[in-house]
Amino acid sequence: MIKPFLKSVAMAFSLASSAVFALPVDLGNAGDYTLLATGTSVWHGQPMYGNLELGSEAEIFGNVGVRNTLNMAHGSVIHGDADFGSLTQNPGASIEGAAGVEGAAFWDALYSDVKNASQTAKALGGVNRGYINSTQTFERQGDVSVFDIAGLNLTAGSSLTLKGTANDVFIVNVDYFGFMLGGGAAILLDGVAAKNVLFNMHGVLNAGHVNVAAGTMQGTYIAPDAYMQLGDGLNLDGVRFLGAGISGNLQTVYGITPPVVNVPEPAGLLLIGFGLLGLGLVHSRQR
Repeated sequence: MIKPFLKSVAMAFSLASSAVFALPVDLGNAGDYTLLATGTSVWHGQPMYGNLELGSEAEIFGNVGVRNTLNMAHGSVIHGDADFGSLTQNPGASIEGAAGVEGAAFWDALYSDVKNASQTAKALGGVNRGYINSTQTFERQGDVSVFDIAGLNLTAGSSLTLKGTANDVFIVNVDYFGFMLGGGAAILLDGVAAKNVLFNMHGVLNAGHVNVAAGTMQGTYIAPDAYMQLGDGLNLDGVRFLGAGISGNLQTVYGITPPVVNVPEPAGLLLIGFGLLGLGLVHSRQR
């Protein structure tokens, strides 16, 4: 029958039509995680941080990775896999996917993935928007929009909006003055897909602390040498936090499907589709 072949052709055309822009920054295996605490070896050669604290109301829809101790309070749930150095799982806490202990080499590789991604994003260069401490909107500058800011410090009621289309990529490099959101502050996406947004915290103060209180966030947030403190009441639908350590008094967290870095050429996929169609026709005539 020709139907299976036509189905394969349809899949090839579908892949061709969906082969659009993705993040031009390779997160490597780190991109498989929704919450990742890799630790960092910047202090006398010894890994710092590398712990993850989940509060009692945390419900994580995605994979979790923790170099040292994954501490799950009573009632916390991970709807995905969990990798860790050690596990403190209080009564009523659960991991629904696979759970496994990993060694130093595993975590060193993930740290390198995040660090390399951070350096790649920083090297892209972009529009300098200075220090952000009030409500602002960043509009698309092309298929890939890169913005460099000295720091971000938004208080309650303030927001940073990224405005574009579903295929646009936004990369925001955060330098010296750090990344802080006060209670009720928000990172908002106007037409932009969460999987195509990357905040790269690479500056000096980011090497110590990233502090986020209640508010709204979407996108991927990387800080290879920072401790991320994620506060109570955050609205996190379509996020990924990849840092050296995380403390999260979180509620419900929905992760991002890992973005594709190496996108197949549409022309190649079309050729495959036509080839499958030809094979189907030959197969049909021979029956």
